[in-house]
Amino acid sequence: MKRVWLEFEIKRLFLVTLGTVIFVFGLVVFVVPAQLVPGGLTGFAALTQSALGTVGWHVNLGLIVVMFNVPVMIMGLKGISRTFIYYSIYSILLQGLLIGLFESQTPFFGSDILAASIFGGMSVGLGAAIALKAGASLGGIDVIAQVLAIKLQTSIGYIGIVANGIILGLALLLFEAQIALYTLVMFVVANLLIDRLHTAYKRVRVEIVTAFGEPVQAALLSRFIRGITVIEGTGAYTGSPKHILWIVTQTHEVYDLKKAVLDVDPDAFITMTPVRHLNGKFHKVILK
Repeated sequence: MKRVWLEFEIKRLFLVTLGTVIFVFGLVVFVVPAQLVPGGLTGFAALTQSALGTVGWHVNLGLIVVMFNVPVMIMGLKGISRTFIYYSIYSILLQGLLIGLFESQTPFFGSDILAASIFGGMSVGLGAAIALKAGASLGGIDVIAQVLAIKLQTSIGYIGIVANGIILGLALLLFEAQIALYTLVMFVVANLLIDRLHTAYKRVRVEIVTAFGEPVQAALLSRFIRGITVIEGTGAYTGSPKHILWIVTQTHEVYDLKKAVLDVDPDAFITMTPVRHLNGKFHKVILK
C-alpha cells in the first residue's frame, strides 16, 4: 500500500513540475518577449513590474509572482484542501525560480505578435491543465477559480475568462490597443485548452472490478461522499468471484479515487466513462 501511495505522489509531483515548466516556457519564450500581458495573478504581476519600471524600479517578475501569490495561498488553505495548496505552493516557488532565471528573452517570432499570442496561449493553457489534472494549480486565479467553480457550478475556464477580462481592461488603459487585442487572443486560446483538457467539475462513471469488494467499498465511503452500487460477478477466465463497484463522481476526484482503490487492491481493473446526463441526487464537493 505504501508503495502504491508513493508511486501516485511521485507521479503527481512529476505532472505538477511538467505543467509548471510548460507554463513558464510559454511565458518567457512567447508571452513576455512579445510584450503581451499574461493572465491571472501573473498578469497583475507583469502590470506591476511595468508600472514600477516607469519610475525607474526594475523588480524581477518571478519575485513579484511569488509575492502576489502568498495571500492567495493563505486564503486557499481555508477554502481548498491542504494537499491541493501544498502542491500549488511548490508550483509557485518553481515558477518564481524559473521566471527569475529566464525572464529576459528575445521575441521567438520576431514581430509576429499573433503567432506569439497563439503559441503562448497554448503553452500556458496546456501547463495549467496538466497541473489541474494532477490535483494542483499554478496559483493565483486558478485557486480562486477552483472555489468559485464549485460554488457557482460552472467551469474553471469560464471563470478564468471573466477574471482575465479585468486584466484586459487594464491593458487597454496602459498599452496600445494592438497589445490588448492579441492578449485577448492568448486568453481565449489558453482557457479553451484548459476546459478541453481538464473538463473541470464534469462527471464520470467509474467501474471497479476487484476481488476485495468490501475493503475497497469501505475505503471509498470513508473518503468520498458518493453512493456505490455493488454487483457480484465471476471472472470468466479464472472462475474466481469478483465484485463490481459502480460509482459516479467528478473528474477532479478521479486521481484520488483511483489511488484509494489501488491502495487496497493494486490489481483492481478500473474503467471510466463520461456522464452526459444525470437524474437524481449528486453532490459537488470540494477538492480532496
